[in-house]
Amino acid sequence: MKFNKFLAVSMSAVLSLTLVGCTTTSSAKELKGEELNKIQKDDKEKENYLVIDIRDEASYKEGHLKHAINIPLSKIDKSIEEIRKWREKKVVVYSDKSDKTKDAIDKLTKQGFKDVSGAQNVKDFSYELVKYTSLSGSKFQDALLDTAANNVFLDVRDKADFEKGHGAGAKNIDVNKLDSLQSILPENKEVSIYVYSNTGNSSSIVAQKLIDLGYKNVFNAIDGTKEFSYKFEIADCCKDPSDTVKGSEKHEGHCENCKEGHDEHKGHEGHNHSSDKKDAHSGHNH
Repeated sequence: MKFNKFLAVSMSAVLSLTLVGCTTTSSAKELKGEELNKIQKDDKEKENYLVIDIRDEASYKEGHLKHAINIPLSKIDKSIEEIRKWREKKVVVYSDKSDKTKDAIDKLTKQGFKDVSGAQNVKDFSYELVKYTSLSGSKFQDALLDTAANNVFLDVRDKADFEKGHGAGAKNIDVNKLDSLQSILPENKEVSIYVYSNTGNSSSIVAQKLIDLGYKNVFNAIDGTKEFSYKFEIADCCKDPSDTVKGSEKHEGHCENCKEGHDEHKGHEGHNHSSDKKDAHSGHNH
């Protein structure tokens, strides 16, 4: 009899502990809007956080935090692969309703994210917002490899980095000389323009300039080339005019821009110009 009572009490205690362990939102950290704004303005500190706007795409495009990517609440479970490297790092989610933020924290916590905070709602704090789209490295990579799309790419790095490898057709932009930017851009303000740099900071300046010029579809890579191993398509200057199929055959001739990078990275994975492998030109990986 005593044993049965002891067993019942023990099971009750275990059940209580289990229920407590399943409650994820009660211990979730809360981040004030002022603090998050400060983090977004600090080019170094912002590197320690992944900020996710969980509102729908339309609301996001109307204005969002500078370095926030958009993953709507309904798509979080399907987007884990995109952000999996942040499982052990700091993640901040925000929305326009507290209950949505709590739901997002629950979903991420159950997926193994260790440090998730909920920030003050956009309706409750006057955040500094932008209207260009911020993309994670993996999403930006998809755009780089989508050669069928008529996209424009702007590389906001110094000339030396640009010459070592860049996206196919990318134009090298000096962030300190934006007065002449309009002259190299297409007249069509609806065209999609993708901007990248070493850390996502310089490119964000260019992205905002593009918005100011009236371009509607501007995308900035929050993960720069020093933070994400982009696999660039063969740059236009490296392509052999006789090639008609992406990634086919060999490229014996290289422009001056690519020769230096080719010699320096000879034999490096992702920068193979050998004709022995059919897919040797899947891209310049830097």
